[in-house]
Amino acid sequence: MYLDPWLLFILLCLFICISMLVVIKFYPKNAGRKKDDPEDLEKAEEADGFGNVKKDFVANVSHELRTPVAIIMGFAQMLHEDYDKLSGKQRREFIGKIKKNSERLRDLVEDLLDLSQLESSEPELRLTSEIVEDLVRRVANRFLDKLDSKTQDIRFKLTEEVTEIRLDVRQIESVLENLIDNAIRYATGFTVITIRSFLDENKDELLLEIEDDGCGIPENDLPRIFERFYRVDKGRSRESGGTGLGLSIVRNAISLHGGEVKVRSKVSKGTTFSLSLSREL
Repeated sequence: MYLDPWLLFILLCLFICISMLVVIKFYPKNAGRKKDDPEDLEKAEEADGFGNVKKDFVANVSHELRTPVAIIMGFAQMLHEDYDKLSGKQRREFIGKIKKNSERLRDLVEDLLDLSQLESSEPELRLTSEIVEDLVRRVANRFLDKLDSKTQDIRFKLTEEVTEIRLDVRQIESVLENLIDNAIRYATGFTVITIRSFLDENKDELLLEIEDDGCGIPENDLPRIFERFYRVDKGRSRESGGTGLGLSIVRNAISLHGGEVKVRSKVSKGTTFSLSLSREL
């Protein structure tokens, strides 16, 4: 029997996902509390709504895993049972489907791990002094090959003053990547993504804006877009490959840096995400 290397990768992905579900489902947030103190535990869970949040989170994770796992298992089974009957083109097509959905699972696992670290009781910031304008350009340039060079562009309107602040490079890169990637994936019809930076001397903050001129976000959805797994267009979001965790990661990372993130948007006019970063970390 021929064992395609992708099948080994699939089994690894499934093992990781199942392990994560077990951890999420059975490892309690209040594990540090004494088991003989049920009253305190009950009060704590009631205070932060942990029971319902936990159930919702597990349900959402399970839902997000279900589709790619089903696709991977289906095509893996066909490769396993009918390999000799399939043409080379069919094999490549099946492996392509498996690869795409394996990458979707990988992205979900990575985002869950990032979010878990950001929401932990003692999140770690690895601060270094960085010139923000250089960081912005470096991250944005990674997305140039995803644009239609004839109709789409990324433009910079950055402060002329060199702004060197202390930040966690990995986390702020993740913030910028998520916001630029969101614009490319979901801002249907956009022609330009504009990235601006300002200095607010009064508050000693650096302000960043990532603006697109795409389809915009309906007003009713704006209050919820930072929720984990919330999607404005659920069907299209999954087709585009997003995990539904990107904006939650953005909000938590900016909060740890002493700032906040806001959004304003109008349907058919575009969307702007505004970030503030403290210069006093």
